[in-house]
Amino acid sequence: MLTVYQTKAQDPVNANEVVLEARTFEAMWRLFQAIGRFWGNTEDIEAYQSRFHGFLLNRIALNPLYKDYYTSAQAVIADLIVAHGGEDPAYRFLFTNGNANQPPPETPLQSARQRVSNEFISIYLALGGFKTFGAINYPGYFGGANVPGSKPPYRTPDEHES
Repeated sequence: MLTVYQTKAQDPVNANEVVLEARTFEAMWRLFQAIGRFWGNTEDIEAYQSRFHGFLLNRIALNPLYKDYYTSAQAVIADLIVAHGGEDPAYRFLFTNGNANQPPPETPLQSARQRVSNEFISIYLALGGFKTFGAINYPGYFGGANVPGSKPPYRTPDEHES
């Protein structure tokens, strides 16, 4: 009999394996920071770094292919930086090039845009990175972590509009 659903066992031998190289994480963090710069968000997002790191690790745990997507995106971004003469023009190209956003992703550039950059924009939004635009909680996304001492990421009963 074929078992359709199987639990995923954590392999104790690989428990200490490096999930994502530090240089790949740094490249993905710079991409995440570029999202805010590109949209003119002046809010300091350094507080999001640990949550972003957790997002990357969780994404890889759910789908190990994302480790390769992040590594490939790192190489694509490095090539774009050389081709466009700097980080900001490279990110601008990545965020705005229409061909890069044509599904399904068939090239490394399209994969970097659709599987990495576009998802980072979603997580940026979910973590609250667009609060300076007045986003409290975007429809379809929870407004971020409920961190003690900070404003709740949801509307409280006192804020309810009649």
